[in-house]
Amino acid sequence: MNLSIIFRVVNIIVAAFMIIGGVMTCIAGGFPNFIQGIFVILFGIMTAVFEFRLPAVITQFASFMFSFLGRGVCDIGAITLNYNGLGLASGIIVLVAGVAYLVLQFTHIEAPTNMQKRAYEDAVGYSTQINDQASPHAGGFGQSSYPQPGSGNPQQYPAANYASSGAV
Repeated sequence: MNLSIIFRVVNIIVAAFMIIGGVMTCIAGGFPNFIQGIFVILFGIMTAVFEFRLPAVITQFASFMFSFLGRGVCDIGAITLNYNGLGLASGIIVLVAGVAYLVLQFTHIEAPTNMQKRAYEDAVGYSTQINDQASPHAGGFGQSSYPQPGSGNPQQYPAANYASSGAV
């Protein structure tokens, strides 16, 4: 049974209630509540966006969203239990989803495709998956099977460097 659609629906519902809870926290008043509400709204938007797209700019800093444990801790950290009914209900729904994800981490249920390590690697721009095809640079016995730097076609190397621009 493919549970991917169920997880997507649950994540979208949790994202909606995170946004609702964040708005209710902002309305509750006070500067600390306003800041907490903004963060919860941002995490709700990020959770919803991850169900449809995996933007590399956000993905590289949110690798915790690609496991049940990470999503569970994120959901529990984003709860907003207010005194009004809507804020309390949204906080409880997000809390239940977070605890459910923590429990799922220790079961043998497979995570949906957008929460797997391969989706993270593809979104960031690198992958550890082994290519099943033979290398076009495979040499004979005693020859190196990898191209040497500066030899051959310079277009065979990746044009992008995945290190940050500030790296030395």
